[in-house]
Amino acid sequence: MSFSKLNRTMKILHTSDWHIGQILNFHYDRQEEHQFFLDQLCDIIEREHPDVLIVSGDIYDKNTPGNNAMKFLSDNLLRICELAPDMPLILTAGNHDSSSRIESMAGVWRRVNTHFVGAAEKNGDDYLLDKHIIEIPGKGWIAAIPYIPDYQNDLYNSVLSEIRTRNTQNLPVILMGHTTIGNAVFAAHESVSFNGRDIVGGINSMDISEIDDDYDYLALGHIHTPQTLPNGKARYCGSPVQLNFKEQFAHSVTMVTVDNHGDTPKMETLELEPLRRFYVIPQEPKPLEEALEHLETHLPDQQGYVQLNILSAERLPSDTENRIRSILERGEGLLYCDYKVSRPAREGQSAPEKPDFNLSEFREKDPFEIAERYFTETLQTDMDDTLKELLHSVIQEVREEEAR
Repeated sequence: MSFSKLNRTMKILHTSDWHIGQILNFHYDRQEEHQFFLDQLCDIIEREHPDVLIVSGDIYDKNTPGNNAMKFLSDNLLRICELAPDMPLILTAGNHDSSSRIESMAGVWRRVNTHFVGAAEKNGDDYLLDKHIIEIPGKGWIAAIPYIPDYQNDLYNSVLSEIRTRNTQNLPVILMGHTTIGNAVFAAHESVSFNGRDIVGGINSMDISEIDDDYDYLALGHIHTPQTLPNGKARYCGSPVQLNFKEQFAHSVTMVTVDNHGDTPKMETLELEPLRRFYVIPQEPKPLEEALEHLETHLPDQQGYVQLNILSAERLPSDTENRIRSILERGEGLLYCDYKVSRPAREGQSAPEKPDFNLSEFREKDPFEIAERYFTETLQTDMDDTLKELLHSVIQEVREEEAR
């Protein structure tokens, strides 16, 4: 199928945070659900005829994806390329990806109109810009910025400045980023504060005012909650597949149209159907026996993952998981994930204490948050700024090494 370009309006299909290769709770391979999403994505491409498909980071769930995950991604990208050979695909690395792995894919994929951008490179003090600038002839320009561990505004602004000199036709400019923008809604993420900035998923926040305003749409990834930022032209499209029990919102991709450089972008949220749902039962924590009774009388009628929400000050009986599984077997396609335990409020408190981490939640937590919480709960005092700075620098060094 070849899409004819009838006008100058640029149409961008914005996605991010695919997290291909995720294994939920160390047990459930999500590949079938990712295929269900990608089938819907192909339907959207065939129906809407976008000029470009972009993936703003976190292509894979971890920086060492298995062979099955890599083959799965390749097979589906080739399917999209065959479906829409005139439509470029642009994929940037996120903090879950290996920048060197994504870079290594760039050469061969460019032959099928697919651009992988994994890392920023410098020649002395200056960034090498050409790899980040992708022209969509007669339609617009893409500034493809991957995740980089330190502050990214210098790279953003250098690329935008170079595009400014090349954009003689006044075509739309689309900026891609995988980062944390301050004052966004972090509902599905844990955040900590350090040196006056939020840290979400291990990425320091930046103020959107640090980026030059010479773009028409900022296509963001990293935050999984879909949202348009207050300036009206920056958006997190959100993850297309629900990744954990906190993401209790509709998942989607975003279709964006821009007529000319300087025009306000038009954004349309295209909701996706999930193959399996995530159920927290009951919604508010209850004592074990009440929670089990609630589960028994409120079994979901659609397939999905189940987490039991328990309120208890005591260690749970050893047969708790077996009892939950026994109840779920009476339903259709219900998969036990785990249980979450909240401690009852202490005297003088108005709400239960923070829930204990279960194994799957612990895997998703930011190391900074885990260390800070352990410090506070063990010593009954807040971590001071000097220790926070030391901890943060060590975590960043480890992340930079892992990203290579």
